[in-house]
Amino acid sequence: MFYANRKRRQVAALHIWDKVVMKILWLHQHFATPKGWGSTRPYEFTRRIAAAGHEIDVVCCAGFDDTLQNGAEIAPGVRVFVGGAAYHTKMSALKKMFSFLRFMFFATCFAVRHAKKYDVVVASSTPLTIAVSALAAHWLRNARYIFEVRDVWPDAAIEAGVLKNPLLKTLAFWLEKRAYKNAAAIVTCSTGMTERVEAKLKKWKLTRRVETISNCCYLEMFPWPKVGRGVSSAPSVQAPGAEGTPRPTFVLYTGAMGISNAVEDLVAAAKATASDANIVWWFAGDGVFAKDLKALAETQANVVFWGAMPKAEVAKLYAAADVNVVSFARAPVFYENSPNKFFDGIAAGLPAVFNRTTWLEPWLREYDCGFVCDTPEKIAGTLRNIAAMPEHQRGEMSRRARKLAEDVFNCDALARQYLDVVSSSVAIVR
Repeated sequence: MFYANRKRRQVAALHIWDKVVMKILWLHQHFATPKGWGSTRPYEFTRRIAAAGHEIDVVCCAGFDDTLQNGAEIAPGVRVFVGGAAYHTKMSALKKMFSFLRFMFFATCFAVRHAKKYDVVVASSTPLTIAVSALAAHWLRNARYIFEVRDVWPDAAIEAGVLKNPLLKTLAFWLEKRAYKNAAAIVTCSTGMTERVEAKLKKWKLTRRVETISNCCYLEMFPWPKVGRGVSSAPSVQAPGAEGTPRPTFVLYTGAMGISNAVEDLVAAAKATASDANIVWWFAGDGVFAKDLKALAETQANVVFWGAMPKAEVAKLYAAADVNVVSFARAPVFYENSPNKFFDGIAAGLPAVFNRTTWLEPWLREYDCGFVCDTPEKIAGTLRNIAAMPEHQRGEMSRRARKLAEDVFNCDALARQYLDVVSSSVAIVR
């Protein structure tokens, strides 16, 4: 059902509002452009929707992109209004909570003050506190809003062990229910999230449109077919071994290195390949457990730690790598995650190696471009198998990964689907 009617909706979206300019307020704390180091999903969607003739103001903080300037136009038709809430993945849970609350106050004041200027509000979580801003604009200014669920809060925070206080849990579930109840529509990032949200709506006897719009592939960021593949494509990479030795297989992990990312699996898998001179690990990202990977790079010759990098620089690593590793904690809720690193990987033609089951498995099987390994030892074994494949076999797997990106997760197509959700929500009241 996920993609059964998507093409029809996308075609409709091209025409519904092609003569009407919508003004959209987009609330998202962790907004980032390719110059930053966070997810660029909201940036890619907003600039594409704006290119269709609409106007979008984004309320955000600069925690994942310090190039953002208050009031600046970052793409034609897209302006950003930047709050002062500091944020970093290495913050303690308490400091993160204060950051969420500070941004919530900023976004709420902005939304309530300016809501009448906009046709619709898009409130994108995480964090769940963004729902307060959307609800305030709805209750005080009668604003319509779309609620985007990028992580299933508070479930994910509870299962990860971050949210433990019984009172805060009760408050979080109350806020989640109100966010869904008052939304004009709900957008999720995976089929698993959609099933979870729909189950809650049924439990609460609520009926709302729930649309699955996954994270997506920015095909223009990864030219195809690949050229200059290898260490020469990545910044400042030196391959181990003497000149003239066979090119190693480069294994890439990017993004968050926190409590939900199973960094211990990455460390164990890398250690299991310590004696494999033809396998080189690249780690690019940050988080509370980044220190573990950095320490590994200092003691193991086939591990390189890059730290946090702008998206544009990370794209060079994807262009140079051979395999993309995706890891999450094994709590059931993380089955539903829609990992940006996977979508960037297939856009670059990289087969994916997951450390656990995922909602993306049907496409991994259909396009034969990925593996699910339930232990670090199996990850290491799979990487050895890939490294031993003939070049033509690896090339075919790479082409299948890129085809999955083009056929199913193309950002242009998904942005049109998002536009349909937004325009339909506005059409109800026009």
